[in-house]
Amino acid sequence: MSIQVLIKNGMILQSNGTFIKGHVGIDRGIIAALYYGDILPEDENVRQIDAEGLMVCPGFIDTHIHGGNGFDFSYETGEWEKLEEYLSSSGVTSILAAICSRPPEETLRLVDRAVMLAKKNESSNVEIAGIHMEGPYLNKNKNGVHQIENIRPAEKEEINRILGHADGLIKIWTLAPDIKENMAAIETLVSAGISVSIAHTEAGYETAMKAFSLGMNRVTHTFNTMPLLHQRYEGIVTAAWQHGAFMELISDGWLVSPTIAKMFIAATDPGKLVLVSDNNEFSGFPDGSYFQDNCRITISNGRMTNEDGALVGSVISLNQCAYNLTHWGFSAGTALKMAAENPARSIGIFDRKGSIASGKDADIVLLDGQFAPAMTIKGGRIVYCRGSYVH
Repeated sequence: MSIQVLIKNGMILQSNGTFIKGHVGIDRGIIAALYYGDILPEDENVRQIDAEGLMVCPGFIDTHIHGGNGFDFSYETGEWEKLEEYLSSSGVTSILAAICSRPPEETLRLVDRAVMLAKKNESSNVEIAGIHMEGPYLNKNKNGVHQIENIRPAEKEEINRILGHADGLIKIWTLAPDIKENMAAIETLVSAGISVSIAHTEAGYETAMKAFSLGMNRVTHTFNTMPLLHQRYEGIVTAAWQHGAFMELISDGWLVSPTIAKMFIAATDPGKLVLVSDNNEFSGFPDGSYFQDNCRITISNGRMTNEDGALVGSVISLNQCAYNLTHWGFSAGTALKMAAENPARSIGIFDRKGSIASGKDADIVLLDGQFAPAMTIKGGRIVYCRGSYVH
């Protein structure tokens, strides 16, 4: 068997969430072989990466990220390469490009740009595995950071135009099913192979149950921009739990409290929880004040707020999201699967990503005990390295 690169002596994440010391052989961008114990290929020409003392994990997959390091998929500015640098340093190897509510023609241009960047996947350091449309079919009363003037009811002609521009890349579409036109669009989107997600909504339990029965199968940034939990109000999260939907979680400790997150995870199928960053262009920036859509945004101590002091997104990296869970009582393996395997399953790419297994893409991150990447490998190429590990 031909091996070009060998990652040796690392603690390899297993499908059951445990770690076993072993070695990963890579050939032409694919995981070609796994070796455990003292068995190693004898070819002296193999490039070796010493992962002693490090966890060998599948590259992280962020299914809800708008941008970072000055680039944003929802605006026509910024350099993609800057976002790549930020993501690679966080161990992220694949993403969905999240586009928020914008005017109709601008939406098409943003979709076109995301498709253009995705076509460069083979040479990119981060793969754009698809698009996450967050809006524009939301409830104006739960707009969050979306500009109210850009929110509108679903309209078949516009949906078809967007789908035509997207070239089959839309994987998730977040909408508010309490708007009747949006509810009516669910089956159309599902029939197009899109995972329909709920957020930015005032939907009650019955409305949510109807939406899930029509094919909706996901919750976007769970608990945020939706009615609050109440002991006599079943709500969206309960409906999603009953239907076995995937549920996003931003585990920064601000948008969802650690105690609520612990209770939520303990009560939910762990295979249905998907860690996301929900980062925007300011993620990776130092604390300070910035402007977006003529609104002042302040970053301070890991929180991003608007002029009213309301939280307006997240600046946490995906590796830090996973690490936080280990401080909230969950194992490293459980946390890491929520950042790689579960996202891959949720968007239908687990056949080639999301775990360390023979035949899958060699998208790999080597992590220290604090989940800080020592090295990120994308398609067998080293795209980020902190220190000397290559021999």
